[in-house]
Amino acid sequence: MNNIFKASLFAVIITVVGCGNSKDVILICLGDSLTTGYGATTKYLDDEFNSYPAYLKKRADITVINEGVSGSTTSHSLARVDSDFLSKNPNMIIILLGANDFFGNIPVSVTQSNLQSIINKVDDGNRKIYLAKFYNNEAATAMSIPSDTITQYNNMFTILASSSSNITLIEDIWAGVWEIHMSDNIHPNAKGYEIMADNIYDVIKSDLKQF
Repeated sequence: MNNIFKASLFAVIITVVGCGNSKDVILICLGDSLTTGYGATTKYLDDEFNSYPAYLKKRADITVINEGVSGSTTSHSLARVDSDFLSKNPNMIIILLGANDFFGNIPVSVTQSNLQSIINKVDDGNRKIYLAKFYNNEAATAMSIPSDTITQYNNMFTILASSSSNITLIEDIWAGVWEIHMSDNIHPNAKGYEIMADNIYDVIKSDLKQF
């Protein structure tokens, strides 16, 4: 076997077996306007090309599918799980929901029940699930979320995150974004979504090594 043939065979083996097969990983981002990239470059318009999932795709170098729908509540998203998410058989899923429940005066108990149902549907024992808070302390204050309601949401996310060993809680998507890179009083601009993607990537990057 000559050296040229050996080199060619080695290249084929590497290609078939895979070197850095993370590109085969599918991550779905389930959410509302914070996922669709609302206001990234033009106020009142979704901008998927400048959304956090778009920036996350570049950062992580994996397949990232944006399944955000502006205005979605946890109830709306629960109704879409089977058709829009599970049909794509993702390895990982980010759930960023709850803001529209709050603004719609939906009880925290209902939000928790819906999120738990989503988690139960997507948790197959292997899939990695990331549950992201839609607020941080600054955002909660700016959104005029009462302190007792913040406590309820904090307790909700803690309970949900502990419901499965496959769940990781993303505590703060807003670090370096809130009141710095904003398109309006509750949505980031393009730079803000890019930083938001970085914040999320910092949480998920260690798990990418398992794929």
